[in-house]
Parts: sequence; C-alpha cells; structure tokens
Amino acid sequence: MSDQKWSGKTRGWGLGIKIFLALIEFLGFAPAYVLLIPVCFVHTIINSKARKAVKEFRKHCGLSTTFFDCYAHFFSFSLTLIHKTGLLLCKNREIKYSTQNKDYIENILKRGKGAILLSAHIGNFEIAGEILSRQIDEKLNILMVERDGEKMKKIYENVNKNRKANIISPDGEALEIALKIKNALQNGEIVAALGDRYIDDNVEQIEFLGERAKFPCGMFEIAAITQTPVIPVFATRKSINAYEFRAEKPIEILNLDRKKREEFILDAMRNFVGRIEEQAKKTPLQWYNYYSFWD
Repeated sequence: MSDQKWSGKTRGWGLGIKIFLALIEFLGFAPAYVLLIPVCFVHTIINSKARKAVKEFRKHCGLSTTFFDCYAHFFSFSLTLIHKTGLLLCKNREIKYSTQNKDYIENILKRGKGAILLSAHIGNFEIAGEILSRQIDEKLNILMVERDGEKMKKIYENVNKNRKANIISPDGEALEIALKIKNALQNGEIVAALGDRYIDDNVEQIEFLGERAKFPCGMFEIAAITQTPVIPVFATRKSINAYEFRAEKPIEILNLDRKKREEFILDAMRNFVGRIEEQAKKTPLQWYNYYSFWD
C-alpha cells in the first residue's frame, strides 16, 4: 500500500546542500546548473525507488520510461530547488516569470473573506508563493510542513529569513490549525496549501489518471465552513529559468446541511483533482511525487 503522508524533511547531504547554496549566492545559477549534471546522473542510478515512482506515474499518463526520462525528471526537480533558493536569496533578476488570471484572486479578495489557493507537487509551489507575494498586497500564509532537524534548519537559516510569506505549520492539534486558517481568512488574507499529499487520515479516494488515489479533505472542509472559494494555482517552468504562475477558475463550496455539504465537498475535490490531472499531462516532467502515488 502506498503512503502519501509527507515527513516534511529535506532529503540530501548537508555538505552538498551547502555547496549549492554557496554557488547560487556568490556565483549565480550557471555553476549550479553544471554541477547538477553529474549529481542527477548519480541520483538516477542509485535511487531505484524514485525511478519506480516516475515509471508508475508516466505509465498512468500513457508514456514509456527510459533511464534518461527519469534523469530528466530529477534534473527538472533540481532546477526548481535552485530557483526557489535563488528567489529567497534575492536573485530575482535571474528568474523570469509571468502571471495568468491573477484577477481570479483579486476578485475573490474584494469580498473581504480572504482566499484559499490550492496547488500540488507540480512545478514549484514556493516559487508560486514568492511570485504572488510580489504582486498582491494582502498577507500570504502558506500551510507547510517543516520538520527538518536542527542541522538542516541551520543550513537554511539565511535563506528562510527572506521569506515574505507567513508559514502555518500543520503540526499540532487539528482544531488549533483550523482556527489559525479561519482567522487568517476572516482577516481577508490568503491561505495557500498543497492538495495532493496528506498528513492525517482525513482523506477521500478520488480517481486520478485512471486509478483511485487518496487526497486530503481538510482545506475543502474549511472552505465550506468559511464560505471561501478554492482557487487552483500552478507555477510551472516554461524554460530553464522562466516560470508561469496561473490561477484557475475558483471552485465555490456551499455551506449546506451536513449530508449535502459532504457531497458538495467531494464534488469540489473531484473538480480540483481534475485540474491536477490536466496539468500533470501538460507538464509530466514537473510532477514531483517520488513515491507510489496510488494504492
């Protein structure tokens, strides 16, 4: 059985991460790109579990998989990590980005009830947050698991201090987390989260790429209670250093009686998963869930 529960821990060799951070901060992206070539090649050879996950995903998309397809996936993922770090290190000039349908978010915010932005591990969620924080005045809160050990936290200390978004940790009591999200929305703020991995058992089985998989319900339940639309968003890479942030048509969830509300939430989740499926087919190399996604 697959396990989509996310540990939240950064995987990698501490010294290697320090080398990449130093290259990006002092020399820019180009040397880091060069170093990625052998690093990703070795990773493709030794990480059989990730290769198997890539093959499984591509099979669901109707694609064949070679060693170099796996390498392309890992190289693509590594590029997003470099660019995310570069943005947090204020290397903005080296990253280009465009936005589509930002008015979907602005129109929802005019209601004064905040907005819920929901994405997936396609493209780069944190880059989406950094792009959005530069274009919209309202406070941005990101629901993000952060369980790195002290060593990793120290390595990323100088990077993370430049975050513009407020981080809401999903660790702790579910009611306490829900209240933090509810308060942010009532203050007219934005709450952004990922909707393709779960950290508890509050899930629904929904068909994705031809087979049922588990997706978390929490943000949709909060959306129903607070009467806040869910806006699917994606930030995908269009060239080696250019990204497109795209908001999609909001998903409205009515606060009906309990039975009808549950049906409405399930329909909204199917709608959202359908958007993920469309994006995954458009940019398969930017699908970054490296484990067996389906039960």
